[in-house]
Amino acid sequence: MESFSRTLETYTGSYLAKRRRKRAVIALALAASAALLGVIGIRLGKSGVLARIGATHVIPKQKILADWDAKRWDDVRSESLASLASRPLDAFYLSFKGLAAFYKGMELPEGEERAALIDETVSSLRKALASGGRMPKAQVEYVLGKAYFDKGDSYFDEAVKYLELSITSGYLGSDSREYLALAYSGLGDKARAVKNFESALDRSRADLLLISAARAYVDAGEHIKAEALILELIASGKDDLAKENGRFILADIYKARGDLSKAEEQYSLILSKDPTSAEAHYRLGLSYQVRGDPIKARAEWRKAVSIDPMHAASRQKLSEKL
Repeated sequence: MESFSRTLETYTGSYLAKRRRKRAVIALALAASAALLGVIGIRLGKSGVLARIGATHVIPKQKILADWDAKRWDDVRSESLASLASRPLDAFYLSFKGLAAFYKGMELPEGEERAALIDETVSSLRKALASGGRMPKAQVEYVLGKAYFDKGDSYFDEAVKYLELSITSGYLGSDSREYLALAYSGLGDKARAVKNFESALDRSRADLLLISAARAYVDAGEHIKAEALILELIASGKDDLAKENGRFILADIYKARGDLSKAEEQYSLILSKDPTSAEAHYRLGLSYQVRGDPIKARAEWRKAVSIDPMHAASRQKLSEKL
């Protein structure tokens, strides 16, 4: 028993001595680490990294929704971005970052800043959809389709894809059919363009929609329907430029029927409202040329060039021998 006690005492003393030595080593290591971290902390603090790390936190979704309802797009974007620092694959934050970028971009004129926001929209919304998380999926697809449309005709196929998906998912925006019609028209799908324009016209008779639909009807060879829309635009429209463009379309319809008098009447009506329309003078000259009156034709082309020296078609006609 005594020998056991001595052995235990010896072992205990040895163990405690070892622990004291180990603690001393750990203490030295901690002190060295603290010093090193202190240096790193100073450097990170100066570079702003720690400040940014400290600033990253998840914003409550209710706060983002409140800012969304108030149309505070910049706040929604910055709050979503801050939250994504901690939750990079969160579908909610990805979707609202993209949605806010789109509506912010729509408030800006064409240019680099708007294009960058549309690119941000596409990137964020595609990530949100790929994440498979909870989000307003149909609305995300709707805005993604519109964003692709805004990127230009090279992306019309993607615009159609996501706008159609949004309708399938249960969301039909007030302008979904109009965007689809314009995109299908740009893709050369006349039948689907007309179908969507007709659906859009059931919801709105806006001036620009009427003229866009009329163009689609002309492209599809449905001149009677196109004429009816232009006459409606002229009778009740409020946009003078849309009316002027409508009269050009109407004149083309009459020329296609061989009714030059009615076509010339439209050009004269355009010039009565806008005497500086070089295009109206040019087309009136073409009509006179068809009638076999080169003197009156050249007089109209000279008027066009005097108004717009860069009107290439009129200059070309003046250089020809009639």
